[in-house]
Amino acid sequence: CEDQSNSNRWTVRRYKDSWWWLDDCSSSDWGSQTGSTCTINSTSTSDTGVYWCQSKSG
Repeated sequence: CEDQSNSNRWTVRRYKDSWWWLDDCSSSDWGSQTGSTCTINSTSTSDTGVYWCQSKSG
């Protein structure tokens, strides 16, 4: 995710299987977020899903 004026405006989100599995990189155990960079701690087949950048304002 990149916004040259303010990288803190973005979060990385993940959707798995159902809306119960919609979560953010910055508030999860699967990753950690610094600015707009999400670092995924480790991966497995259970991490299959849709990942995207989303503005924190919605």
